Amino acid sequence: MNNFILDQRNNLIDSVKQLEFYWSPQKQLFRCGEESIENEEPINTDPSHDLVHLIVAACGTLPWLPRGDRALVCIAEYCAVLLENLFDKTCNSVIFRTDVNYASFAESVKYMDWFVNEHYAPFPISANAAYQRFCRYINPFIVSRLFPYYFQVKRYERTHENYRQAKYQFSFTSIDQPNVDELVGLAQWSIYHQLKASQISLGLISSDLEYRVEQVLTNLAQPLTQNNIDSKTEIKFPSLDERLQVLELQQEDLSARLISMEQNMLEKSLANNPHI
Repeated sequence: MNNFILDQRNNLIDSVKQLEFYWSPQKQLFRCGEESIENEEPINTDPSHDLVHLIVAACGTLPWLPRGDRALVCIAEYCAVLLENLFDKTCNSVIFRTDVNYASFAESVKYMDWFVNEHYAPFPISANAAYQRFCRYINPFIVSRLFPYYFQVKRYERTHENYRQAKYQFSFTSIDQPNVDELVGLAQWSIYHQLKASQISLGLISSDLEYRVEQVLTNLAQPLTQNNIDSKTEIKFPSLDERLQVLELQQEDLSARLISMEQNMLEKSLANNPHI
């Protein structure tokens, strides 16, 4: 296996982040690794929006804290609101069937021009620069896998008028892959490919091999989840050690798949170039 593939696999394991989300009318706690924010009074934002901040944090390369230096908060809110809009529009199109427009990301980007130029003005950078920064550092692989957590909260918000009186508590990691039904799986697929297409359009995919390796890695680490949504929302997951054990057990299978993929690519190259 070449060094690039080994690096991709090892980076996935080494960059695992533990995340914690607690939201109630009286208290909120959001944590990613060593970074956290805690509030002990009511806030105006909805649980689903605040959870998106943590999903951005799972990528590891974008500001995500909604407090602190204003310039960083602006970028954090831009990323959270753009991703939240993509999530929400995808829910409407694919799951709730309240909208037939499937250009979710394109419409979300247009909305962010208003967000930068009016709602959060003065913004530290231009709308175009904010968009390019988002595309460069967002991880479609991670955020599409974590989308089901957003969907669970959003569905509860839409079906309970008193959703702001409920308690929401999640403990998860950046490598989670919750079990989903067909519609949520289609929504994940849509989110992943819209974000990936935006990166490709900006020339941010370095090689076809990188893209293919990511496709293989999407089958990695599929821990079982135990879901319990009610007025006292609380979801529990296996520990980080248990997840890493899953990764270790799957490495041999992953290696075999990647080697097979390289062999197939080599065979195709030889077939197209018989004089090599």
